[in-house]
Amino acid sequence: MPSTAVTPGSPHRRSLFVCAEDTAESAAACEWALKHFYKEGDVVHMTYVVTCLTQRTEVFHGVVGGSYSLQQSVEAREENRLLAEARARLEERFLPLLRPKLVPYQLHLYAEREDVGLQRVAQLLLQDIEQRDPALVILSAHNKPGSEEGLGSVAEFISLNCHRPRAIVRPHAQGQ
Repeated sequence: MPSTAVTPGSPHRRSLFVCAEDTAESAAACEWALKHFYKEGDVVHMTYVVTCLTQRTEVFHGVVGGSYSLQQSVEAREENRLLAEARARLEERFLPLLRPKLVPYQLHLYAEREDVGLQRVAQLLLQDIEQRDPALVILSAHNKPGSEEGLGSVAEFISLNCHRPRAIVRPHAQGQ
């Protein structure tokens, strides 16, 4: 794992990576990381994949090189609306945890096609994890059926394929 160089007199800035979702479990995982792992100067990266894109309309002409991709303005407006709504929901859920402690954060939204599979979402998150070079990847367990660990499909895929330090935060016993 690459180390981060620290120059004298400058604060050490680590990255923490939260697989963000608009769920109580995801917020609890972030809260756990802030309480048990966060150090002043760390940057919290929250990444979420929004499934909202539709297939682009393509027009083909009989001329070589005469194919054009068109994005309908109505579709583009709808995608922008869905991205803005996702940003607002995530900020509503996470900012009350981050702002009181003045935690620097970055919210990363990735737009994918509506028919994208869970494995593709996990792959996008893994790519983003590698780009951010976090000291810790924070995942939330949802106690979903179908996996031995009680993780959701995306968290299970990341847990098995991520080569960075990970923390899997389980929901409270009260059934969250």
